[in-house]
Amino acid sequence: MITSIIFSKNRPLQLDLTIKSIKQNFPDCSKIIVLHNNDTEFTEAHSILCSEHKDIESWQQSGSIFSDVFAASITTENDLICFFTDDNICYKLFECENYDFLQDEYASCLSLRMGMNITERCHNGVTGQDKCQKMFYTDNDMIAWPKTWHGYGSYWSYDLSVDGHIFRKADVVSMMDELCFLQSRYNWNNTPNVLESEIQRFWPIRGNYIIAPKHSVVVNSPNNRVQESHQDNRAGDVFNYDSGYLRKQYMSGNRINIDYLDFGEIKCPHTEIDLIKGIK
Repeated sequence: MITSIIFSKNRPLQLDLTIKSIKQNFPDCSKIIVLHNNDTEFTEAHSILCSEHKDIESWQQSGSIFSDVFAASITTENDLICFFTDDNICYKLFECENYDFLQDEYASCLSLRMGMNITERCHNGVTGQDKCQKMFYTDNDMIAWPKTWHGYGSYWSYDLSVDGHIFRKADVVSMMDELCFLQSRYNWNNTPNVLESEIQRFWPIRGNYIIAPKHSVVVNSPNNRVQESHQDNRAGDVFNYDSGYLRKQYMSGNRINIDYLDFGEIKCPHTEIDLIKGIK
């Protein structure tokens, strides 16, 4: 089974949707850890969320996000770790009989955000094609491809992501152990974006193959920005919902029902969804 670590800040309404979507569409996940770094005005909302999801673990982020992920990973009994952010949605059902294929040293990860439907990449407001050059079908009816067949920066070469990627626990522990050692020297910010940026140093030594379902099952809906780092990341270009506004919706008792959301044709792993349509 799999432990999911969700990075969260100031998004109780979106986090609630992420958790519910995991429970509904990702049954292989047996444990959810929310690593949160909320501002004071979101404390009450997070307490309500924890009371509504008593089966999750809620961890207050410390002074080192790398140490937090190390601790969360090393203490779980599961051998696989899946990273999520609180604006991820498991929008399609994904079940796998076993994950033995991830023990192959040539496999880097299982990406839930990739699939044959992913054909576009949006960067700095410009959308372009980003298609897989060639893929194979695996024995368990999924797809796989060498990441080195694509230029670095393509979604198809980007295995070290925190948006719905499953890794071996031992690999996560090893990466975090090294980053914990280096953090005091480089004084990195403690955000999921920084964590994702810094694990890219392991790209050359990771396995070359990325595995995915035939159709993606996770999408990132970047409706707002809550972190201080990576200000150039797109957010709210189509459906812009301020985190304060969404907090008020949550505190009023509103929740998002995934069954009312329109996912349409997902071509890009980062596709804004009109979340308010899900409030019924």
